[in-house]
Amino acid sequence: MAILGALAAPGAERAAGAPALVPDNAFPACIQFSPVPSGKGWKGEKPPLPAAVREDTLRNLIEHGFNVLYYPVGGLSETEGQEVLAAAEALGMKVNYMTGGFEMFDREHPPAISVYSPRYAEEVRKRVEAGLAPMKAIRRLYSVFPFQDEPFHASPAAFDYSSDAKAEFNRRYGYPMPASLDSARSDPKQWLDLLNFQSETFRDGWRQVYRIVKAFDPRPRIVLTHDSHGTFGAGVKSDSRVAIDDVFHWGGDFADVFIYDIYPYTMFDYRYGECGRLPKPRISQLHYTISQLRNVTATYGKELAFWVGTYNKAWFKDFLSPAKQQEYWGEREVAYTAIAQGANFLVTGLDVPEDARHWEDFGQAMRVIQKAGPGLLQAPKVKAKAGFVFPRSQYLQLQEECFNVGLSFELFLRAFGELDILHEDQLKANQLAGYEVLVLCDVKLLAEQAARNIEQFVRHGGTVIADCVPQLNEYKKPLNTLLPLFGVSGAATERSVQEGHWVPYTTRDPIMVNAAAAGTKTASPALADAAGKAFGHRYEFKVANPRACEVAAGKVRLGLKSGQPALISHRVGAGRTYLLGFCVQESYFQTYRDADMPARGQLCSLIGDLFHDAKARPHIRSSNPDIEASVRATSTEGYVFVINHEAAQPQATVQLADLGFRIKRLVDIESGEPVPFRSSRGGIEFPITAAFGSTRLLRVLP
Repeated sequence: MAILGALAAPGAERAAGAPALVPDNAFPACIQFSPVPSGKGWKGEKPPLPAAVREDTLRNLIEHGFNVLYYPVGGLSETEGQEVLAAAEALGMKVNYMTGGFEMFDREHPPAISVYSPRYAEEVRKRVEAGLAPMKAIRRLYSVFPFQDEPFHASPAAFDYSSDAKAEFNRRYGYPMPASLDSARSDPKQWLDLLNFQSETFRDGWRQVYRIVKAFDPRPRIVLTHDSHGTFGAGVKSDSRVAIDDVFHWGGDFADVFIYDIYPYTMFDYRYGECGRLPKPRISQLHYTISQLRNVTATYGKELAFWVGTYNKAWFKDFLSPAKQQEYWGEREVAYTAIAQGANFLVTGLDVPEDARHWEDFGQAMRVIQKAGPGLLQAPKVKAKAGFVFPRSQYLQLQEECFNVGLSFELFLRAFGELDILHEDQLKANQLAGYEVLVLCDVKLLAEQAARNIEQFVRHGGTVIADCVPQLNEYKKPLNTLLPLFGVSGAATERSVQEGHWVPYTTRDPIMVNAAAAGTKTASPALADAAGKAFGHRYEFKVANPRACEVAAGKVRLGLKSGQPALISHRVGAGRTYLLGFCVQESYFQTYRDADMPARGQLCSLIGDLFHDAKARPHIRSSNPDIEASVRATSTEGYVFVINHEAAQPQATVQLADLGFRIKRLVDIESGEPVPFRSSRGGIEFPITAAFGSTRLLRVLP
């Protein structure tokens, strides 16, 4: 067990005469005490377990790169769980205390005590003091989960119409709270105010819980889990029925760590309609949604964390299959994707993978993360030069899903190499510093102030790329700010409606849940062909749902065979805009539906040309769109993640630039071998190989 010696650190805590195997500054990775499929330890025999078996199991977990114990321990008696806790702490593990629900409200019901009542904090304090009392005895406490899991409003039935809430609404908005959501439906302002207020009741309760838990025990990081879909644009006609909640609007001043929960390989990722039946590219919704949560943590100075689904029937019994068992690299790929996107804490869910190949591959991957050392924890995900807009006002006012647009996000991410999420609230506050390009896909309604700030962004030298032009403001009134910005006098915004969530059960028949009502007609997207020469390249590919527009001052750069524009560019002040004449998310999805790789390549090339024409250069970019390259960095070193996302072609060329220091060395962390590179356009580029199912982690040094 050479890894144990490698993990030991000078000054690491020792207890009961046992060596501490985990350094205090290890990358925090939490796991449940559960049977292990390989190596020494518990193999599933009925408890109680001999002390030697318990310690062998803990050492097995540590050897596989895990160093935080999930507590309380499941499957054992309370006494035996406490013995596991003591042994884990003696070996140097830290402890995550898992509880929840102290906020006293949930998805389904209005709160028994309004968060605006003077009695609320008093009752929370009583519950915290009783519920967290066992936590005081944990010596090596790392984190605590005191909130409900994956919170969102399941329906208007959870709204707070108490006298305290009504008084607070009147204080904020200057008029009485509408009696119901239906009563506000005809008034866009009241509709928006009511939805915002009811969503914010959660936030206003969490702020109080946070202060109370901190006062009770200031040691642990306070963690809140955000859900897999409903708070990222997939609430309407889904588990939450109505579009109301989103993570950025809630904010981040009520937790220390925000952990995200999605499992694209073990289960499903909540795409709507046909996009869920064919979930390609498989990683798109993870990239789209974790970028939203990274936006929260970066803005509020919090930590980003991630739940990694494991191949284990404790959580996913209805989705396991021989085919998924063969995807032994699933845990590695998802964990590395999360860390590459900025996560600094992993929690497995649920239990150790029950398949030995999954467990050993996951362990090998996590040992490399631990080998990267504490420097990785100090290196944030590098802020992208391009931001993709999330239109909250549109989501609430139009009650349309804003989730399949993750396909557009993925295309722009692959074409440019890096991409952040920018929330409409940030646009309204003009928080655009550092961004050179804004991307608007399927945005047809936008707050008036956000639109004015976008116009100024362009006039001062920024670039905007869009596939439709917002023409309604937050109160559903005409918005005329942006049409001239794109050089058009009119532009269509329609797209296909997708409803339902495909659940690919393996133990029973798959099913489309939340499906459209029986008899609902769903039209197939209209298809057209783009053809011509643009930016020195010849293009000919199929597009879905072309969007007619009336060209005014703009310049047509590429057309459809029908004669409609496929791309219009326009210069305004020191900046420029590009308007694509088709729905990007549907066009990209169509290339997967048709297995049309040439069209997919051309679409990606065209998007890349727009960034190049705008003279925007990313910090990092992979030449192979199915091999992700992401960079985290400080001012003195960086970490490059190379992740194969089901790419049959394992080679890529990675370009790296603008990290704030001159790159002199590039080292593969697993092997310790240098990686050859050459200078390129003020940065570097290097060829890299990442076989199917593999990942690479490189250290970048001055």
